[in-house]
Amino acid sequence: MLGNLLRPPYRPELPPALYVIGLTGISGSGKSSVAQRLKGLGAFVIDCDQLGHRAYAPGGPAYQPVVEAFGTDILHKDGIINRKVLGSRVFGNKKQLKMLTDIMWPVIAKLAREEMDLAVAEGKHVCVIEAAVLLEAGWQNMVHEVWTIVIPETEAVRRIVERDGLSEAAAQSRLQSQMSGQQLVDQSHVVLSTLWEPHVTQSQVEKAWALLQKRVDAIKP
Repeated sequence: MLGNLLRPPYRPELPPALYVIGLTGISGSGKSSVAQRLKGLGAFVIDCDQLGHRAYAPGGPAYQPVVEAFGTDILHKDGIINRKVLGSRVFGNKKQLKMLTDIMWPVIAKLAREEMDLAVAEGKHVCVIEAAVLLEAGWQNMVHEVWTIVIPETEAVRRIVERDGLSEAAAQSRLQSQMSGQQLVDQSHVVLSTLWEPHVTQSQVEKAWALLQKRVDAIKP
């Protein structure tokens, strides 16, 4: 089943020349590595994490609204938003988190659409939007297909601990604040897994890409 199309694609109002994949998965699932593999096969990749950094930067589209909403005590001395302080403020506080996502999600979506225009200008036919919160943010209207990376939660915890230097408890609470792998799979068109050796991931991605090319060719004007 890995790499196969599990349900018919969406038909959102998107640039006709571009076929858009939304790549998601729980923290530690290997989204970035799969995004890089897809880039190697010819996809234009949009990293929503990087768009978030750009939006938060001084002069960025979310900087002023976030500072106004959360106060100047979230700033470093040099005026840059301290994302650790901001994160601790919203983590586990639904009201504060909603206040932040209400600002950030529309801004990131707008930046992603600008990047999609760039992909079209570069003559790319497939664009991948890598976003952990793709489904929570309701960005399905920006993609034709949702591709989810799945791994067991125990493996995700191990990777987060190793990558981010968090305790196991902190890693688990991060996962609990996200949609579960099963919830993501239930809304996905294609499922991949990075559980095994890199060459196994690569062959899954190549299979999914080859099948995708057929779907893209079928709708080309």
